[in-house]
Amino acid sequence: MPAPEPALAPEPEPAPEPEPAAPPEPTPDPETAPPIEAEPDARPHHEPLRRFLYQNTLVARLNPLGAENRLLFLYERRLFARREGRLFEGAHVGIGPKLDAAPSIARLGAVVELVPLAILHLRAAYYGIGYFGSQEFKAHPFASPTDEFGPDQIKERSELKEAINTVGGQAELNLLLQAKFGPIALRNELSGFHNLIRLPAPFDVFYDLRHDLMLPGKGWFLGDDADLLYINDRRRFTVGVRGTYFHVFYPDSVFEEGDLKIKGQNDHARVGPLFSYRFKDRPQRRFMRPSLYVLAQWWVKHRYRAGQQISQGVPLVVIGFSFTGDLWTGK
Repeated sequence: MPAPEPALAPEPEPAPEPEPAAPPEPTPDPETAPPIEAEPDARPHHEPLRRFLYQNTLVARLNPLGAENRLLFLYERRLFARREGRLFEGAHVGIGPKLDAAPSIARLGAVVELVPLAILHLRAAYYGIGYFGSQEFKAHPFASPTDEFGPDQIKERSELKEAINTVGGQAELNLLLQAKFGPIALRNELSGFHNLIRLPAPFDVFYDLRHDLMLPGKGWFLGDDADLLYINDRRRFTVGVRGTYFHVFYPDSVFEEGDLKIKGQNDHARVGPLFSYRFKDRPQRRFMRPSLYVLAQWWVKHRYRAGQQISQGVPLVVIGFSFTGDLWTGK
């Protein structure tokens, strides 16, 4: 974190305390890049005690190819009716339904979130998830994490119609920490997922296009996003860099006899720039904070996209558009 230069005085002034960073749109998804706000979500001091709102994010992705719309309805209850100060801005507890819909994958579930301080966001959700539709984009079952599941293999399997329709459940936990130093912001979001996906015997793992991972039908995987951002409040844009890492926890039971159990072989790592721009709007309306964002990340670690089947010079690219609005407010 670059610190401000000291003043030209006999004694140097102490470095400024970090300010709480702007709360992001509460639709975090490391794989499809949540929108980065260009300026703080400055709610007025007379913000309502209760509110019912919606948030919508539409994203398109390349390498791998994908598209998804995420719609969240959230009832919020402010935590501190009398406390003021930037540390307590936006502090609330919330609950509501969320739908993530893609051409061949859909998740529908309930979300609970707790924001005790502007620097700390906690969220828990449970979804029913379904894989359907096109052979190339739905679930592909495999016998072992060591099986080949690169783009070439998925294309071949799709032509042979080896993908399956299936359903299941997925839990998701999110922890976001963030701080702001003048126009510079730091954010780190850790997300944990637990699958309970139905797979036909004898298959224990499957290729999930949504995260581009070989996942256990029953088990955990983690994702982490770290952002370094420059926020220009006046021009309403944000630029920065994001690093992403995914790790899968494979139970011993999913490996076949004789498999070399290298449990990090399917991990992902990528890094690259991001940009977002928030269009002008009117606060306290049904349609607010329309934002466009772009993310490009080059694959540093990937079993197939770091030069093996796809050139490492081809990044993952995400383009998204998000907006939000108040449907009801109460004092």
